[in-house]
Amino acid sequence: MAEDGEEPEFLPLTHELVAEGLSKIELVVGGGGFAFTKLDCSGKDLTTLGNLGKGGHHVHLKHVVLSNNKLSDMKEVTRLSHLLTLHLDNNALESIDCLEDAELPWCQRIDASSNRLQKLPSLSTLGRLRFAHFGTNEVTSLAGFGDHPVIEELDLKENKLESLEGLGKLEKLRKLILTGNQLKSLEGLDTPVLTHLEVKGNQLTSLEHIAGAPECMMLDIGSNQIEAEAELQHLKQEVKKLTELTLAGNPLADNFGDTCKTEVLVRLRKLKSIDGEEVTDDDIQAAKAREEEMIEEERQRKEEEQRELEEKEDGDGDGE
Repeated sequence: MAEDGEEPEFLPLTHELVAEGLSKIELVVGGGGFAFTKLDCSGKDLTTLGNLGKGGHHVHLKHVVLSNNKLSDMKEVTRLSHLLTLHLDNNALESIDCLEDAELPWCQRIDASSNRLQKLPSLSTLGRLRFAHFGTNEVTSLAGFGDHPVIEELDLKENKLESLEGLGKLEKLRKLILTGNQLKSLEGLDTPVLTHLEVKGNQLTSLEHIAGAPECMMLDIGSNQIEAEAELQHLKQEVKKLTELTLAGNPLADNFGDTCKTEVLVRLRKLKSIDGEEVTDDDIQAAKAREEEMIEEERQRKEEEQRELEEKEDGDGDGE
């Protein structure tokens, strides 16, 4: 093992390690024999993938697990044309640009979380990619990522994103995780069928642009900087199917105090869960009572305004 700050010891993926990690014999695509379809070489301290995929070797692999190594390059796996799932989490990857030219027409899942990525390339060549995990990296921008027609789940938590610019239109995305970034706005969100959105631990002050996720049912906006009650109107008007909301950790929730659940439910009556707690019949009754109270408070306020206006008009008349 290399000490911190030192270059890791050179350790390639050898034929012996490959042989140890092969499993799951299946009939090869198109017939003509059988082949190993899974390779698991996780936790081997590998620094390079050697000749993996060259010369047609291991071309029938469908599942490759290379987690918990020291890999800084993944180009070799882009030759595995039958690949379905690829796990490269917890390595030392600084770039995955090689995916832009990859011949992985069947790949459906990629996990490159916990690496050193600073940007994401376009994944348009991966026409069947459904699940993409890039959490816990150093991604600062989505410029170049662009549209993707079939991704259903995208994990970008614990990066350094300040904007969603470049995310593009994700027509089939249903789950988006953006927890622990530096987002100040949801501008750029274009996810017409998204149902699950996590943006906890960012720097949001407004929920403007939440309309980019009109089908959202579960929303976690906890630990942001949302303070104005009016921001809840965006949820009421623009995400009408919302049933689960996490608001804790925002100034607005702090201002509501112990009655936060009731205050939120008054404004968003369709919610079934608030801050992880199920909405009960008692909560619904409390919200109805609070709403009646607010209506009475508003009536009294208007009466007071009218009274002050009339007194002012009387005073002006006496002075003529």
